[in-house]
Amino acid sequence: MKLDTKTLPKNEIELTFEIPVEEFRDELERAAAHLQEHKAIPGYRPGKAPYDIVKNSFGEMAIYEEALPDVVRHAYVEAVMKAGYRPYGDPRINVTKLAPGNSLAFTATITLVPEVKSLADFRKIKVAAKAVEVPEKDVDQALKDLRKMRTQEVRSTEPVKGGDKVVLDMDLSLDKVPLDGGQAKGHSIYLDEEYYVPGMKEQLLGLKEGDKKEFRLKFPDTHYQKNIAGKEVDFAVTIKEVYGLTHPELNDEFAKGFGQESLTKLRDLIRDNMKHEAEEKEAQRLEVEMLDKVVEKSSFGDISDRIINTEIERMIDELKGSVSERGISFDDYLKNIKKTLADLKLDFAAQAVKRVKTALAIRDIGEKEKLEVTDEELLAEVNRLMNQYKDSSETQERLRSDEYQDWLRSTMRNRKVIALLKKEILGEEHHHH
Repeated sequence: MKLDTKTLPKNEIELTFEIPVEEFRDELERAAAHLQEHKAIPGYRPGKAPYDIVKNSFGEMAIYEEALPDVVRHAYVEAVMKAGYRPYGDPRINVTKLAPGNSLAFTATITLVPEVKSLADFRKIKVAAKAVEVPEKDVDQALKDLRKMRTQEVRSTEPVKGGDKVVLDMDLSLDKVPLDGGQAKGHSIYLDEEYYVPGMKEQLLGLKEGDKKEFRLKFPDTHYQKNIAGKEVDFAVTIKEVYGLTHPELNDEFAKGFGQESLTKLRDLIRDNMKHEAEEKEAQRLEVEMLDKVVEKSSFGDISDRIINTEIERMIDELKGSVSERGISFDDYLKNIKKTLADLKLDFAAQAVKRVKTALAIRDIGEKEKLEVTDEELLAEVNRLMNQYKDSSETQERLRSDEYQDWLRSTMRNRKVIALLKKEILGEEHHHH
């Protein structure tokens, strides 16, 4: 076998193979037997006709084509093992010569896993935790929200008064021109809350169901739509429905409706939940900052565009998943954020590079610290998952596959690395969260 190696830019390598026929006779024989297993040759048991008979029946090119994937795979794997390359993903194969009686020639372009040139001394990295506080005003607001959930609404034919809820249609215009998106049907306004346009509530007091009214109000300077911020806007409203609201008292009775014995206990429960949530968020922030510092203090070789693009595609897929969970179509989502798919990919590029570097650093730390996942640990995790998905034979099938178990092993190893980093950088106490 003849092998030429050419180094390409961006951490890629092109291997050119030339393999004489004598070296893949075995594969040709196997291919010939294989061809007649699916389509028997009259007078021979399946797979038993000699090579020449198969050649006359199917054509020799068919045998060569059948043998090709095996020959390519064996040669490629052997070359990679021998040279000690670390390919990223599958090679791009290009067959340049395939003809009966001739040597086989092909090229394999490999993207190499980028190297970590120098790894951060992570034991010297410091990350400061922020104290988690829950302000009492947040607890008050949460209680108000609970109270609103328990508020009774009663339809009213009386004129609008202070604490009512008003449902109205409104049309907004600026200098006699209707505002884009300024038409709202069935818009609800609670008169016991601040409305984003000051003076709105005063305009509604005293109106009744079916009344129409026109007035002008100044939008706040801080309004998110620049074209109307600080401007005088004309309102035309029609009152559709008026509701009187009765709010429950915030007392122990109210707390019992939420399964707590007193208002104090309900406040404590709310505060604990908020604190727990804030602590989770802080733990996530610390982990991100810790990994960012590891990447920042490490240096890396060239990263091929192919790797970055693969990571960007993965990020787009994750986003599509979370968008569809919220029940929105991805096209609508793009319209809402006023971006094209190409814009998003550009936006994700820097983050993708960081994610690739983070993965490289984690793997490198795992190797240097000799963090291994034993077969027992892997088996225990596979069994746990098997149990979890015992109703889905499809998932079970996937869990048994070698690819999945390789992936799982590396994921579990990453978890060990992150646990080690948390212990060393964030101190043991964070390790137990």
